[in-house]
Amino acid sequence: MGDVKIETTEGRTYLTSPYNPAVPAKAKAIGGRWDGGRKAWHFDARDEDRVAALAREIYGTDGRAPEGDLVTVRVKLVDHEGSKWDNHVEFAGRRIAERPGRDMPVRFAANVVLVEGTLPSSGGSMRYPNIDAGDDAIVEIRDLPRSALSVESENSYEIVDQAVDVDALLAERERLLARVAEIDALLPEPEGTEITTREAAAALGVSVRTVQRWAAAGKVQAHKDDAGRWVITITI
Repeated sequence: MGDVKIETTEGRTYLTSPYNPAVPAKAKAIGGRWDGGRKAWHFDARDEDRVAALAREIYGTDGRAPEGDLVTVRVKLVDHEGSKWDNHVEFAGRRIAERPGRDMPVRFAANVVLVEGTLPSSGGSMRYPNIDAGDDAIVEIRDLPRSALSVESENSYEIVDQAVDVDALLAERERLLARVAEIDALLPEPEGTEITTREAAAALGVSVRTVQRWAAAGKVQAHKDDAGRWVITITI
């Protein structure tokens, strides 16, 4: 089944994701082009946030949130079948099952298994094959990012197992901390404004004497002017 991955390198942002018919039009709308070699859509790196928003809209995750929080869910196929013209079933933006031809067996995506019920050996017509699942056909979708469930109604699935990948969460934390450091390096240094102890006391809701004690103890950024009075520096 694969899952969502966004990677930015050498001025390009790449989106690798499960097949979904809604993706091509939305990807092209923000300048995306298909890279057959990488089997991924690529975009200008400056549109990385737009690519992430697209992924979240379709798949419920952009692949950048911690994927260590994985769940196994069970769903009734019939609840997620499309129209009689569709030969596949989608869940959380992912194609989980399809019937390639009327008299061909249903094929399941990786990590998807039929756990209850049976499926007919044929379904639909020669031109429009379909799953034709009965009410008893239930599949189990394993190792699905919990965040992907946000695009489905809560009563359309049942969580039967969940696991937390600690190593994946630690790696994600390191990535986020590195990104915060990059952002801090790009932001301008905050500017300082000097005010009197009386102004500082009014702003902080304390007495002038308290501000003077804080200044002497180094609890606020301050220095003395030529007249020996404390001057408080605040950043804005």
